Amino acid sequence: MCKRHETEFLVSDDAAVSPVIGVILMVAITVILAAVIGAFVIGIGDDQSTVPQASLDFSQSTVNFTDGTAPPHSSNLTVVDISHQTGGTLDEGNIDITVDGDTAYGITPQTGPSDDDVEELWSSSGEISAGNSVRVVFGSVNDYDNTDSVNYVDAADEINEVNNPEEGLSSGDTIRVVWTADDGSDSSVLQEYTVN
Repeated sequence: MCKRHETEFLVSDDAAVSPVIGVILMVAITVILAAVIGAFVIGIGDDQSTVPQASLDFSQSTVNFTDGTAPPHSSNLTVVDISHQTGGTLDEGNIDITVDGDTAYGITPQTGPSDDDVEELWSSSGEISAGNSVRVVFGSVNDYDNTDSVNYVDAADEINEVNNPEEGLSSGDTIRVVWTADDGSDSSVLQEYTVN
């Protein structure tokens, strides 16, 4: 009689364990699914480009530009020099400099007195590292027939357009250095400066 009661007790014990095992299995499956989904989501995040870290310095001044005509025309224009101080090397192809959303342009001095050119800044395929700098002079070249490179000093009418103060930088203009990923999916403002 004792043995029969022992057997009944064991059988009923086994039946009671089944729901507990089921709950443990459900919790384990839930944890595994959460881990797989989490790894997938984190994996997608890893595909995003990392925004480079760089410290840029902005320095504002007034510069006199003179053309090669007779008599010469000259303009005193506000300029902002941007220099890479510290941080990672930047690819020029990923950097855009804008003035109130328009492409910024500078003047690259050449060897002669009459062949300075207006050009887009940091727009080639080189690298920008500590010590490199550019000078922002114009916020757009729309008044120069929408060309990307404009001869600044060869024609008097072009220097006369530059004499118009609206052509140069003015107080309140916002200059931004914008980084864009190679595939164009991500972009970020690295630094900005407001003209005084």
